Amino acid sequence: MLLLSLLGLAIGIEATVLRRQLPNDGIHLAVGPQCGPLAGTVSDVNAGLELSKYKTIVSFGDSYTDGGKHDGSPLLPPVLIPPDTFAGGRSTNGKIWVENIADDFGARLMDYAVSSAVVNITLWPNNPRPVDFIQQVSLFLNQSNNLDPDTTLYTVFFGINDWEDSLTGPDNLPEAAQDLLGQMKLLASPPTNARNFLVTDVYGRGTTTASGQAWLQAIYDGLNEFHKGTPPLNVAFANFARIWNGVLGPIPGYEAFGYTSTSSCVDGSTVTCKHPETHFYWFSGHPSKETHRIMADYVELVLDLCRVVAL
Repeated sequence: MLLLSLLGLAIGIEATVLRRQLPNDGIHLAVGPQCGPLAGTVSDVNAGLELSKYKTIVSFGDSYTDGGKHDGSPLLPPVLIPPDTFAGGRSTNGKIWVENIADDFGARLMDYAVSSAVVNITLWPNNPRPVDFIQQVSLFLNQSNNLDPDTTLYTVFFGINDWEDSLTGPDNLPEAAQDLLGQMKLLASPPTNARNFLVTDVYGRGTTTASGQAWLQAIYDGLNEFHKGTPPLNVAFANFARIWNGVLGPIPGYEAFGYTSTSSCVDGSTVTCKHPETHFYWFSGHPSKETHRIMADYVELVLDLCRVVAL
């Protein structure tokens, strides 16, 4: 049975790679999810989400999820107009990962993410910009959006800026993790009554620390509690570290994904590379549109392959 399960996983990953390879300039996933139980150590997991059900995706996060609009309004076309190096305000040269997912399933995207955002700015007063998850949720709630809880998915992507701030200041990551869960609990309460949450993370972008892993575990444990609660929430976690470790590490290495370089294409405000479609990064530390596409593919794989039995 174990052999058959592993074979099924390999076939599923291969099918996704083949489906995405041609329209994504040859860049494809070379790693798959590490599925596990929700009650345990951090892994990729899906406890109740069905992407085909969602008519609206509401997204919160930092530059990796910032589509150029921060108020849930429609995004500008994802195109570059030289000399601007931000495609319609995005910190990349095309669509962002959650935008790809929304397009794949015909959902409306309401994006509140802001570049440089942390979970709670009061924990990191030296953050380059005074922007956070709390502000994003407040804006969303003040709009009095009347969204169907059953057909709305909420995505949460924080950690990069919190972790970086923790390296130069007090380690407030434990508090940040609880504040992140607190904002999710707020969204799950009246009047929004959110019932579907996807959390993603890649806090160290190829680097891990004990405090960073503790941050992840605290959030993961919180998702388990949400799923066991009354009413139970549908939750999923997708760990983008699998992509970063695979590309930046020796196994399988960036070439296995189709990349020719792990460097960025933009230096300051100038595009310096000849073939941006095969670079891992667009700006320093910020994914290219091809990388955003495989991030979306990874999430879709997690939600398809890492399902846990409903409570």
